[in-house]
Amino acid sequence: MPGANDGASGVALLLLLAREIPQQISPNEKTIWLVFFDLEDNGNYPGWEWILGSTAFASSLTKTPSAVIVVDMIGDRDLNIYMEQNSTPELNQEIWQTAQQLGYEQFFIAETKYRMIDDHLPFVQRGFPTSLLIDFDYPYWHTTEDTLDKVSAHSILIVYDTLINWLRKQ
Repeated sequence: MPGANDGASGVALLLLLAREIPQQISPNEKTIWLVFFDLEDNGNYPGWEWILGSTAFASSLTKTPSAVIVVDMIGDRDLNIYMEQNSTPELNQEIWQTAQQLGYEQFFIAETKYRMIDDHLPFVQRGFPTSLLIDFDYPYWHTTEDTLDKVSAHSILIVYDTLINWLRKQ
């Protein structure tokens, strides 16, 4: 599968954050980790486990993070991010409120819609405040049509702008 949105859009956002956080947020203010997980999706092969990379990482943490935000499939041209049901409601409220203040309420829809198995789940299971930002209404998920022409840099920038402004408030 090409994975332009399901895979590459989240990586693109993390790379943008890696470049911009040092310029936008004082290094003395907080510690921010950008973590790239592998082995999230097994392609539905029988006997293969899901979310192996994030499970290993969450298990290795010795301190409780103040927040864990996982981004997945955030590059859809028709961006619709709903509050995911396994995520921490208070953290979701903070992020969605930031999006609303920036005028992005049509992209960050303040309703819960899905309960997902994704890289956020090992952190939820450990009791860490966690939010999954995902546009799961992407019709090209797990198809050969998940190509660059379906991805929008503008959508990625909306999520970036929301997260960088949320980080400034922390």
